[in-house]
Amino acid sequence: MKKTSLVLLVALFCLQYAMAQRAKVNEYNKVFTTYPFSDPNPIPSFSKIYPYFRFDGFTNAPVQKEWKVVELENDYIKLSILPEIGGKIWSAIEKSTNQSFIYNNQVVKFRDIAMRGPWTSGGIETNYGIIGHTPNCASPVDYLVRTNKDGSVSCIIGVQDQLTRTNWRIEINLPADKAYFTTRSFWHNGTPLEQPYYHWMNAGLKAKGNLEFIFPGTKYLGHDGEYADWPMNKSNGKNLAFYEQNNFGGYKSYHVFGKYTPFFGGYWHDDDLGMVRYAPHDDKAGKKIWIWGLSQQGMIWEKLLTDDDGQYVEVQSGRLFNQNAEKSTLSPFKHRSFAPYSTDEWIEYWYPVLRTGGFVEANEFGAFNMKPENGWLKLYFSPVQPIDDTLEIKAGDQVIYRKPISRRVLQTFADSLKLTADSRNLTASLPKAGLVYHLPSAANDLSRPVDVPRNLTGTVSMDYTSLEKSLWIKSSMLKRK
Repeated sequence: MKKTSLVLLVALFCLQYAMAQRAKVNEYNKVFTTYPFSDPNPIPSFSKIYPYFRFDGFTNAPVQKEWKVVELENDYIKLSILPEIGGKIWSAIEKSTNQSFIYNNQVVKFRDIAMRGPWTSGGIETNYGIIGHTPNCASPVDYLVRTNKDGSVSCIIGVQDQLTRTNWRIEINLPADKAYFTTRSFWHNGTPLEQPYYHWMNAGLKAKGNLEFIFPGTKYLGHDGEYADWPMNKSNGKNLAFYEQNNFGGYKSYHVFGKYTPFFGGYWHDDDLGMVRYAPHDDKAGKKIWIWGLSQQGMIWEKLLTDDDGQYVEVQSGRLFNQNAEKSTLSPFKHRSFAPYSTDEWIEYWYPVLRTGGFVEANEFGAFNMKPENGWLKLYFSPVQPIDDTLEIKAGDQVIYRKPISRRVLQTFADSLKLTADSRNLTASLPKAGLVYHLPSAANDLSRPVDVPRNLTGTVSMDYTSLEKSLWIKSSMLKRK
């Protein structure tokens, strides 16, 4: 009898564990305060957006409107997707803190920013085609939901882009037992012609909270191939990696470049919370920061795009190094085309980071931070899947620290090591996770040129002031993203 009871108890425990480790998907309608846009212009626009028409009417008078929501959830994070608004990933919440690691706009406030007009801020926006804020960003897309055999859940969205006649699909997948979600892109040119090749994923982040942009690089690029130093602005001593130090000039657009790294993200030091976007560098080499500007020129958009959620910024990932404009083809940062009948696929990981004070390296296992502080070397690791590994620190060839790490999902590891005079040229590694970090970090610097030979076309190098004038005084709103 006791043996039977024990077997039943174990079976019940295993069943409960299995149920707890399954992700779930839910579809429902939710009422949002909405600032709608007008009926369409019945005549297509005979411009670069043909055969699409525009929507030209906008309002300050809100209505209460139901929108279809697809919700993906596991024990760690919860996503909401709005297939009627371009399939945008509207929110991503870390459940233990109930904090959003993607900007969560509580209202749907359409404004005339996109190619066809209406656009909303926040969430993660997909862009495939000719330029950003594509014709599908505010209109319904095809979608389906699926529960997978491995216990994960997916929402697959997609549409045909009429400008290029290419088809794109993106699978938003949430595993059962991990604190990340992935976006797997499938993009196909089924035409016999070369087509424009533009793809960027735009993720909104809230601006407040002592936000640091964690974008490894040595320079940043402009749309025309111009470049300047990153992260320090030599003309005014500002550290551009901190949002609040961008309180000069107008709009900011930083295509960060110069290091071979597969990740970027942000960290809100006031909240001790961060976010990571990870993908192999060869799949998504482009990484960009967009800031409206901290003067009234940019801050006016706070109330134009939301009611009470505050200002936001965007971090963006792209297939090319920059969102290149016409003159970029005269620089080392060229345009490319989408070959006839070709298909591209790639995958990206998105996840929260807890209580690490920032991070210096990240992959699909989690985010690692290592920083000297008051004579100590502070060590942190925030895992997004279970990990059983050994953290090893070397000074040159000498091992100065080794410690096993066994952690559950989002159970942050923290330790410290006393620095000595010999603690130089440090290397940290988690071998099973495939994570390696060098301090100093010059090991990942690229040798790729930023100038063309002077006897060919001349250079496009310029200081920050000239770069800002070139990019933003002459740029249209469409060009900004």
